[in-house]
Amino acid sequence: MPLEITESEKFQMTTKEFLNEHSFQEIHEMLDKLYSGWAGHAAIQVETEERLKTLIFFDELKQFFEKIEESN
Repeated sequence: MPLEITESEKFQMTTKEFLNEHSFQEIHEMLDKLYSGWAGHAAIQVETEERLKTLIFFDELKQFFEKIEESN
């Protein structure tokens, strides 16, 4: 009888692999680069509300990774 991996276990394995491949410093630096690139590109073309939502999203994503880092 084969053992099946649950979706939760798959997610945990994927997350663990990602965090093993990338340091938290690298993740933070990359998020900053991604946001800076997006903000520079979108400064003219994107509504203020969308820029604000994106900034909040990036901030929340950084906080998410900080909480993971603190728990390790």
